[in-house]
Amino acid sequence: MTATDPLVKPLTEIVIELAWLLECSIDADGEPRAAAKTLDWIAFVFDHLTPDQRERLAGVVSRIATEADPGERRRYLAAFPEAFGLVDDGEE
Repeated sequence: MTATDPLVKPLTEIVIELAWLLECSIDADGEPRAAAKTLDWIAFVFDHLTPDQRERLAGVVSRIATEADPGERRRYLAAFPEAFGLVDDGEE
């Protein structure tokens, strides 16, 4: 799959949406341990991408963030690349 592949953006949006729902459920009465473990797994998978793949994925996430309406979701999207290890601290 290349950066221009039409599947990149929708698949990235799915991963982000699932991570967002898991993140929100940690504070809810759901199963916070399972949510936290799944979020850790997502970060683990991202950690095993090549640096170029992480950079490209971070770029897709950043583009999605700029298209999002202002508010909590946009802030989450803007923080996503760093929070999930796609970029080094302050690199984005």
